Amino acid sequence: MKRILSLALLITMTISLCACNDERVVYPVEVVKPEKALEEDAETKDSEAAEEKTEEKADNESDVDVPSEEFVLLEDDEEEEGPDESGTIVTHDGKPVIDLIFFMGQSNMSGAGGDKELAPPVTEGHGYEFRAISDPTRLYNIEEPFGKNESFIGGICDIPGAKKGSIVSCFANEYYALTGVPIVGVSASQGATTTEIWQSAGFQIDMQQRYDITVNWLNDNGYYIRNRYVVWFQGESDAANHVQPEIYNTNMDNIIRPLFIKGLNKVFIITPGRTLSIKNYFDDIINQQLDMCRESGYYALGTNILSDVSAEYMVDEWHYNQLVLNIIGIETAKSVACYTLNRKERIDYDYENDRVYIPNGFDYTGEESAEPLDLSNLQKLQDEYWDDYLVRINEKNNG
Repeated sequence: MKRILSLALLITMTISLCACNDERVVYPVEVVKPEKALEEDAETKDSEAAEEKTEEKADNESDVDVPSEEFVLLEDDEEEEGPDESGTIVTHDGKPVIDLIFFMGQSNMSGAGGDKELAPPVTEGHGYEFRAISDPTRLYNIEEPFGKNESFIGGICDIPGAKKGSIVSCFANEYYALTGVPIVGVSASQGATTTEIWQSAGFQIDMQQRYDITVNWLNDNGYYIRNRYVVWFQGESDAANHVQPEIYNTNMDNIIRPLFIKGLNKVFIITPGRTLSIKNYFDDIINQQLDMCRESGYYALGTNILSDVSAEYMVDEWHYNQLVLNIIGIETAKSVACYTLNRKERIDYDYENDRVYIPNGFDYTGEESAEPLDLSNLQKLQDEYWDDYLVRINEKNNG
């Protein structure tokens, strides 16, 4: 009986900390070590009954809409006023409005196959980098390679030269074009990292310190943080280590929960694609990530276009070139902007399973549709996008 009461209390406290006014409820997951989750169930019938009662409690609580100030739309926000003379959206007392985004993951997030020369420039004022490790004293205009000096020994630490380009420049451009609000991006990625490594004390302390330092600096220097997001691009190393999909889910919850407690709003997942030699190498992890995005209030789909990108766009066994990274940045920005503007996750195409992806928990009918992009010629796709982007950004600037 004591175990039942203790577990119920833990769940209630966690829900209170992580609740948001998203239409879905974030269900807490017990923090466990990977080896524990792999053990066969040796619990007694009494413990199984306790688990059933706990699930009933969670189901009952899912009907309760717990509001959170972190999830107030900008147009309903008492702080929002509108653009100033320079076009910057500011609060009623003149604070610039920004959306904070942490770019986290392993080597493809680091841009190990990228090329800074092939990433587009980011117009000043359309996107910033906060260098929480190398210079936490100011904002920098985004340039590639993004986060090249953001390594902390004992924590998240890429080897010198590992970052060559990234998804971030294209992400910042498209996000600003859609929302009119610049991002402040923070780099937190390291190649060849598993979810087990991300749960380590060094990574957890570093990750949370980057978050705290950034939020405190922005608040102290007169910025209004409208949203706090993570873009997550990882999973290759877990697949290589044969991590079971359900363990990957538990590991992710353990990794990211501390940031939700600190006020994070949503994690947008970019699913991996393939290795150079094996097309279906990551399928189990990809489908687990899709299930997480569809069903959990923690996660949303950034994009899974890599499931249909040809190996000709890879530079080695594991890494995609800058052209691919550019397209990923654009598509992920569309997903994040959709949620920012509508508080609904984006209906997209599921390239892994050749069907429309519709997230659960929103007032979608199930009849909605999304057309896949033609990914056979990425250069053509990027050129067409860039022509359209220039038209849209000129209209925004002149409107």
